Formats: sequence, C-alpha cells, structure tokens
Amino acid sequence: MALARWLSREVLLISLSAFFADLGYQSVVGLLPIYITQVLHQKPYVFGLIMAMTYGIGSTISYAGGRIGDRLNKRRVALAGNLLIPLLSFSGLPSNVFASGGLYMGGWFARDFRSPPRRAMLVEASDPAYRSSVFGLLHGLDVGGGTVSALLAFFLLTSGFRIGEVMLVSIAPILTSSVVLYLTKGEKHENYVRSLSSEGKTAVEDAAGFSDKRLFFAAVALFGFSYYSLGFPIITVTNETGSYALGIATYAIFLVSSGLSGFAFGLTRLNAIRTLWKLGYAVAAVASLLIALSYQFHAGIAGFYPATAVLGLGAGVVETYEPVVATALVPSRRLSRGLGSLSQWRSIGLFTSNILMGVLFTISVFSSYLYAFATALAGALILAVLARRTKIQ
Repeated sequence: MALARWLSREVLLISLSAFFADLGYQSVVGLLPIYITQVLHQKPYVFGLIMAMTYGIGSTISYAGGRIGDRLNKRRVALAGNLLIPLLSFSGLPSNVFASGGLYMGGWFARDFRSPPRRAMLVEASDPAYRSSVFGLLHGLDVGGGTVSALLAFFLLTSGFRIGEVMLVSIAPILTSSVVLYLTKGEKHENYVRSLSSEGKTAVEDAAGFSDKRLFFAAVALFGFSYYSLGFPIITVTNETGSYALGIATYAIFLVSSGLSGFAFGLTRLNAIRTLWKLGYAVAAVASLLIALSYQFHAGIAGFYPATAVLGLGAGVVETYEPVVATALVPSRRLSRGLGSLSQWRSIGLFTSNILMGVLFTISVFSSYLYAFATALAGALILAVLARRTKIQ
C-alpha cells in the first residue's frame, strides 16, 4: 500500500498532535494512581472513585464536544479543549486528594471535549477506503508518545525526581500538541467529499441499521464495564514489588504493545467488527484473567508484564477499530456527534467499572480482575452477534 494514498499533510498533523499530547499527559495518567495511594496514602477505592467521576462526567462533556463540533468549527473546538489539558500536569502538587483529583479531572475533561471533533477532523481529511489505516496511525503515534512519556517518567523517578516534578514536565509537549493542531487547515479529502454527495438514505436511518447501532453501543458500554483504568495494574505491581519505577514500567509495556498492535492491525484489510470482538474485546478479557492469575500465584513481573502486554494488544485493536465501526454506523453529517456518542457510551461503562474495580480491588484484588474478565467477554459476545447480522465490513 502506498503511503501517499492516505498519509496527507492534514492526517499527519492531526496524528502528530495526538503524539505530542500523549507524550505529555500519559506520564500523569501513569503516576496519578501511585501519587494517590502511595504519597497521599489513600485507599485504592478513592483512586477508583476519582477515575469513575473523571469518566462519568467526561462522557457528557465528550458528547457535548461532539455536538458543538458539528455545529461550529471542529478545528477551533478541538484546539480550545487541547489548550486546557495542561491542568492535569499540576495534579501532583497538592497535598490533599480533592485538589489533586480536581486538577486531574479538569485537564481530562478538556481532553474529552476535544477528542470527538479531532477524530471527526481526521475522518474528513482521509480517504474512506483507508480509514482503518488512518486510525491505526493515529493510535500508533498516540500511544507512541505515551510510551516515551512513561519511559521518561521511569528514568526521572530512578534519577531521584519527585512524582509532582515529573508530572510538571508534561506541560511542554502538551502545548506543542496545540501548536501542531493549530497548523491544520480543516481540509476535507476529495473522496470523503464525494462520499457525502453520494450519501442517500444511510443504514442507520432504517430500522435494521438503527438496531445495529444500538447493539454496537451496548457492546461498547458493556466492554467499558471491564475497561478499568490501568492504574489498578500499576498499583498492583507497585505494591507487589515495592518500586514506583517498576509500577510505571507496567504502563510503558502496555503502551508499547497497544501502539504496535493498533498500527499493525490498522494496516490490514480485516473485517472491522469481527476483528474488534475477536482480537480486541476477547483478547482484553483473556488479559484480565492472566493478571488475576499472576496475582493469585505471586508470579511477579514475570507474570504481570506479559499479561499487561496482552492487554495492550487488545486495547490497540479496540482503539483502532471502534471508531471505524462507529463511523460506518452514523451518517456523515452527524459524524462528530456519533464519535461523541462512542466516547459517551464507553465512558458510562468506565464510570461503573472504576467504582466497582476500586471497591473490589480494596476487598480482593483477584476478584476485581475476574470481574473485568467476565464483563469484557460479555461485550465480545454481543459484538459477535452483531458481526453475524450486519453487512458492515
């Protein structure tokens, strides 16, 4: 496949913006669970509650961002949200959990607000025939930046820097992300424009298509019930090893696996829904089971790290193919709103997941991961049913 067919200047800039954003804030995502539980000495359920509120409220903000993006200029809406993400960089400075959690949530809400219009910009700037490749590139660079961020945090921690100081470093790349996003022009690919002009009655506007869309979002929400914050495996490894650095290394392994998975599978021509349930949801379910067994049998990092890599593989497929399926199920004129709905339904599941994971994790670490395994598997089964009845490729 010739890169020139789909890798335009606009696609590259949007993807690079994602790279720099994650190069910044992913270190904060990885360090916050350690900061909350080890520095502020809070129970794991407190971290779970912060994550639940982050995703729960964020679901509404994400949907709002999608709707506003459809009505106004997507580029400006995405840029406005991106500029406020650095709020979370300060979450390692307060000495109380309320201020720390509030700063983190403020920055994450800004991220949620900008994500649907930015994804919609990417869809509009790309050839529909290469959509999985484009989202694979986005996820690969997205997670590539996060991997570098986690590794940088690892080396800074081993060099004696405090967690709050490491979090502050994230401000510079996040601002760079906004500069790169500002350089985009909001251009639309000629084949995307052609698809708009030829779009008549879409699949989602008839009864069967509407049913397919509801079934898909139900699967997304159910998988969200299992899609806990990776903070829990980070806490698990930190507690088992007694090392902050080995804890954050868990996140780096997850991101490397996720990024390579998303980019590699994005370049394939596989059926989107079948790939999503088999290599995404089902693999993530197996990974949670492996983490549970690693904890139960005290396998240490020899068990946790490979299991985390499997979880990353599944997550890479999910992050690449969920938006591909979503864009096939919503009309182009409601593209940003449809991608906002995807984020909203995922976040509803994440809200529930992180509350239950936090409570279960505090009572029984093994049971918390078994819960994640069961719900991810249920989401995979729903998608398997959808794959049999829909014609979407």
